[in-house]
Amino acid sequence: MAQIWNDDDGERWAADADRRDRVLAPVGDSLFGAARLRPGERVLDVGCGCGATTLLAAGQVAPGGTATGLDVSAPMLRVARARQESGGVANASFVHADAETHPLPGPFDAVISRFGTMFFADPARALAATAGGLVPGGRLIMATWQPPDVNPWLTVPGEAIMRHAVTAVDLRDRRMFTQSDPEVVERLLTGAGFARVRLDGVRVPLPVGTDVADAAEYLAGTGPGRAQLAAVADADREAALRDMRTALAEHAGPDGVRLEAAIWIVTAFRPD
Repeated sequence: MAQIWNDDDGERWAADADRRDRVLAPVGDSLFGAARLRPGERVLDVGCGCGATTLLAAGQVAPGGTATGLDVSAPMLRVARARQESGGVANASFVHADAETHPLPGPFDAVISRFGTMFFADPARALAATAGGLVPGGRLIMATWQPPDVNPWLTVPGEAIMRHAVTAVDLRDRRMFTQSDPEVVERLLTGAGFARVRLDGVRVPLPVGTDVADAAEYLAGTGPGRAQLAAVADADREAALRDMRTALAEHAGPDGVRLEAAIWIVTAFRPD
C-alpha cells in the first residue's frame, strides 16, 4: 500500500486535494462531531492524507493542544505541509510513516481517521499499535464506508456505467470496503485492545460536483469509477458516460449535484 500511495494514486489525490476535501467535508463534520476534541488535547490523525483533518483538529485543540498527521504518502504530505505553512498553523505536524511499523509519537488523548484505516496491510497490528499510543481512557474515532450497495454516490453512477460493461466489477472487493462490516470492525478493535466499541450508521450528502458535467468528471476519476469504466469497451465508453450524466441530472439542484453516502462513525476506547 505504501508503494501505491506514493505512485499514481498518491499523486492523483495530491493534485485534486481541494476538490476531494470539499466532497468529503460532510464526512469530516460527522467525524469531528463524534470526536468532541477539546483545547489542550493531543491528537493523532492516522492516514491524514493531504492534511485537511489534521489542520482542523489543530484548530479545535488550540490553545495548548497538538495535532499530528501520519501517512505513508509523500505526495499527499507535501500538500499537507504546504497547507500548514500557508495557514500559519503552529500546533500541527506531519510524519511520513506507516502506523503498522512506526513507533507512534504519543501518547495521545485521541486518534482520529477519515477513511485512513481501511488500507492497512495488517489492520490488527496497526490498530494494536494505535491503542498503545493512546493514554488510558483515550479514544479512537474513525470514519469507514458502509458497503457499496447502500452508497448512492456509487450506485447511481455505477449502475449507469455497468449497463455497458463487458465484465462484472464487484466493488466489495476493493480495499476501501474492508471495514464496511460492523462485525469485522468490532472484532478487529476488541482484538487490538479497545473497549466500548460502537458503530453509528450515518448518511451524509456528498457535494460531488457544481453541475452534472463536473460531477461526472469527478466520479469517473475516483477509484471505483475508473474500475467500472475499465470494464467498458472503448467503443461504448462515451455511451456509458452519457448514461451516467443522465443519471446524475436527477440529483442536480441549485447547489450542484449531491449524492448520499453511507458511512460508519466508529468510536472505541483504550481501557483505563
